[in-house]
Amino acid sequence: TAWKTERRFFDAETEAMYRDVQAKLPGYEVSFTSTNKAEDKFIVAATSDRTPGKRYLYDRATRELVLLADVKPWLPEAELAPMLPIEYTSRDGLVIHGYLTLPKGVAAQGLPVVVNVHGGPWARDAWGFNPEVQFLANRGYAVLQVNFRGSTGYGRKFWEASFREWGRKMQDDVTDGVQWLIAQ
Repeated sequence: TAWKTERRFFDAETEAMYRDVQAKLPGYEVSFTSTNKAEDKFIVAATSDRTPGKRYLYDRATRELVLLADVKPWLPEAELAPMLPIEYTSRDGLVIHGYLTLPKGVAAQGLPVVVNVHGGPWARDAWGFNPEVQFLANRGYAVLQVNFRGSTGYGRKFWEASFREWGRKMQDDVTDGVQWLIAQ
């Protein structure tokens, strides 16, 4: 889907190593965070929207992946809420992306909602573990995060659409997100 990050690699060996680890950790975003000088052993971070993750030691030669640590073992991943990518069209026709986190085990109707707007504007919300969002969802709130015009990562046109629009069309993007959520 459009929400998947396209991966590009400098060489086939790196791609094979990444694909091997990704296959061993399905459903997680994996990143190689450190290596030894020989570049044959790596620290791998595995994260998701429901966990700050675990850290593993990966041996390139043996392809062995060994768990080193669970970052926050007291937060059971199965009890945390998934972050869902959303998309809607603003009143002036610009496509806006964001995320919706719904509390687990509660019908998605009539929920109180917290609109959690990122700073910036040249910043963005991204898919991944967010302790504030999980705290709110765990207490029964739906959490809406909107990457309004000017948010980073959407290209120059999207950035330029924010020029002279602070408190105007940028705010409309957030309001339109709330209206989209109400309609859902």
